[in-house]
Amino acid sequence: MNGILNTILAFILSTLMSTGLAAVIEDEPAEAVEDYFNGLSSGQQQVIEEYRGCEELDEIQTEALNNVEFEIEEALEKGDVAVAKVKVTNRDFSGVKEAYEKKSYKYVMDNLYSKDIEDKEKLGRQCLKIYEKQVAEAAEKEDRTSVEIYMAMEDDGDNSWRMILNDESRRALLGGLQLSGNGEKKKSDAGKADLADALRQETVDYVLEQEEIPAYSYDEVQVMDMSKPSGVTVEDLKLVTRYKLVGTEETLYQLEQDYNLNCLLLLGIASHESAYGTMQFHPNNVCGYGYSGFSSVNECLDTVGRVLAKNYLDPSGPYYKGNTIDSVNRTYAADPAWDSKVARKVAYFYEIISENHNKQLEKLK
Repeated sequence: MNGILNTILAFILSTLMSTGLAAVIEDEPAEAVEDYFNGLSSGQQQVIEEYRGCEELDEIQTEALNNVEFEIEEALEKGDVAVAKVKVTNRDFSGVKEAYEKKSYKYVMDNLYSKDIEDKEKLGRQCLKIYEKQVAEAAEKEDRTSVEIYMAMEDDGDNSWRMILNDESRRALLGGLQLSGNGEKKKSDAGKADLADALRQETVDYVLEQEEIPAYSYDEVQVMDMSKPSGVTVEDLKLVTRYKLVGTEETLYQLEQDYNLNCLLLLGIASHESAYGTMQFHPNNVCGYGYSGFSSVNECLDTVGRVLAKNYLDPSGPYYKGNTIDSVNRTYAADPAWDSKVARKVAYFYEIISENHNKQLEKLK
């Protein structure tokens, strides 16, 4: 029905403009639009009920609709249909979806090995909280956006006009806010978990698409570009750290984020050089780097990580010979078999992480 009406209204608009009647403003449709926008911004229950897609949008709508401004530029009526051209200004919520994706993705990855993510309802509620927080943060900013939309109306037979909304007009009213899944569709009997579940499923789909970690073989590790991130998480690293290297996961992960470095290479070096930190020739020097000690194991990893990234794996570095473990071996260690020993460690890490990481991903489905 809406598609047919939209087609008719487009024809009416083009016809009236072509016949020189575009400047004619009918009071009744214009007043209806004004009443409608005033109802949205003031939270009139009847208007909100007509607008919203599902019950979980209560708080989101309050944030997104209470600052809407509007300017009616034209209003045209023909028979029992009408259309109004309206300039809508609101706070800019267009970045909420991207912010939500990043935050929800991080939440899932940070809690990948927690039982919480296996509980669909619990994960859905958490995703909804994250989404609501991004809306609230966007509402606190001063950024505003304006867009011109056409508000379609039909005579409801009771001397009043009923607004006909589509996804485009909804997003315009909401300042570019994109609702997920069933959030943009009117629902009847569904429960209050619909939007939460749609957000959860969207996040799960994204994680499943992005996050599979292969079990690279020893031969594959030998030719791997170690200047590219491994993609593992802090929780993944906790699966493979041992003895004195337990507790270094955050440092290893952050080094991968900050530099062009596969953190499993650094962990492989530390594991090989010091037997997971249990054999040190100098205090906390778990990587066999230089002839001095460090104040902590994390300081050693931070120092060696930066040195590897800048001096060994960066083409402009003084010791750069390539980006494989063998290339690093040429200037880092005197033992010609050093690269093979480190590569076996890295391959072992990938095997353990891949098995557990991907098993947890399956539980999300």
